[in-house]
Amino acid sequence: MTRSVFAGVIMLVSDSGAFAAPTYLTCEFADPTGEPQVFNFALDESARTFGVYVPASGSQRTAEGTFADGKASLNEGAVAWEIDLAKGVVIRDKRMVGEKDSGTCKTISAEQSGFDE
Repeated sequence: MTRSVFAGVIMLVSDSGAFAAPTYLTCEFADPTGEPQVFNFALDESARTFGVYVPASGSQRTAEGTFADGKASLNEGAVAWEIDLAKGVVIRDKRMVGEKDSGTCKTISAEQSGFDE
């Protein structure tokens, strides 16, 4: 992770309440083809919602998430997500196939996120 991305994530976490306002992230996972898999997230602790948007397909969903200690998590059954804002890391647990991987995240604006308002 670059120092500027890390500094931005640290600033986000050090604000009063890491998730006080909706937080939008874009996260990349390595892919064997060389093209990264990109997922955007909308985290809203006050509404207890965790949104997932897949730019490649346009798929978007929002469900009730869990927020604690600077982390946000969502269990979708076959897939579970955990985002650690302090580290700028997302963990994807693909429970259906028994695999876990991780990606790196950076903050983006609501407009860049792809989420419908």
